[in-house]
Amino acid sequence: MTVRVRARPAGRRGVPGLPRTGRRALLALLVGGLSSGGNLLLAVTVTRLESIGGVGQFALAFSFYVLGSGLVRSVVTDSTLAAGTGAAPAARRAVLLGTVSGLALGAAGIAYGSSYLVCAGLALPGLVLYDYTKAIAVGLGAPAGALAQEAAWAAVTGCAALAGLFRLLDAPYVFALWACGGGFIGVVVAIRRRYMVRPGWRVGRAETRVAVGFGAQFLLTTGSAQLALTALAAFAGTAVVGELSAGRTLLGPVNLVLSTAATLILPHLARSRAESRAVRTRAAVRLTALVAAGVLPMTAAVALLPDAVGTVLLGANWDLARSLLVLLALESLFAVPAAVGFAGLRVEQASRRAILLGVLLGGLRVPVVVVAAVLFGATGAAGALAALALVSAVAWAGSYLLLLRHRATHRAPAHRRLDPVPRGG
Repeated sequence: MTVRVRARPAGRRGVPGLPRTGRRALLALLVGGLSSGGNLLLAVTVTRLESIGGVGQFALAFSFYVLGSGLVRSVVTDSTLAAGTGAAPAARRAVLLGTVSGLALGAAGIAYGSSYLVCAGLALPGLVLYDYTKAIAVGLGAPAGALAQEAAWAAVTGCAALAGLFRLLDAPYVFALWACGGGFIGVVVAIRRRYMVRPGWRVGRAETRVAVGFGAQFLLTTGSAQLALTALAAFAGTAVVGELSAGRTLLGPVNLVLSTAATLILPHLARSRAESRAVRTRAAVRLTALVAAGVLPMTAAVALLPDAVGTVLLGANWDLARSLLVLLALESLFAVPAAVGFAGLRVEQASRRAILLGVLLGGLRVPVVVVAAVLFGATGAAGALAALALVSAVAWAGSYLLLLRHRATHRAPAHRRLDPVPRGG
């Protein structure tokens, strides 16, 4: 066995060997909560210790980590979750992508002179393996294992953050402990579960095409956000990136809850793929409402955060982040319907539609955000991000619903197709 699963009492509906959906969702939320707490602690620590320019460099490095792990999730993890098998050999593809991305990121860090980028590049192969093993455990295996895995990394992060807050370590070393600790845990967990950790790509041509399509979709969406952040640093300066990052630090738990929910959204939509259009539409709407209901209180709490609390969390950088919180909270909230629509298109394997939509949205994101930042600073960039998030939500969710309608129209039951009656006789 490549994935540890728990036995399930006979007589229940669903896939044998998987825990109940409710229990799995609860454990997934606990895993997401631990992850968000650890990353929030890291971001708060770095934001308190660094100048606003240093916060910008940290934000770039962390964003590239999110990009690398998200790419692996799109190309490798999602297909494994959809298939329900092959977790052990698929780990080789995750390591390969992490290694290639890590080398490129490390080289960029050396050229740019950023210790954050160099450290993220060195740790990236282990970090993407960590994310892969966690997602497989949450989606297919034993979620309790993912919870223990996340608790171990949270402990490492907590020790590094405390050392930083007590001025025993500088911010780059805190980040290094966080990155290397997560990468080490990822490798250890993969080996214990007997996953294949040597880089490789042994998969058929058809599966490779699907994987490339998923990866292209991800790069054109989340990747465009990373490109926009990099362009912001180039044209508007790392200080603007730092201001946005300081505001997004407080929204880190919201975004990680969304990431955790995405792990459950895709298999849930896949289970209803054989149902009617009405059933699948209701499933998508219900998922959107449930995730939004969980996210809304968190975004509202961040947007209305008192000055005293903000100062404790972000130190002197709170004054720069405060005016951006409402706009950044709206961006996170609008991401919910976009995530459901994006997952729905993947389930339908509508690669061309998703790529076209991603090209349009990604091509719009970079110039709009950069121009807004150059003209109006960090506030302009945050406003542009919120507006683009709304456009993306309408585009992705609307495209998925239109696709369901189109396929339902062209899949009429045979008994409703009338053969022509010959005239005469």
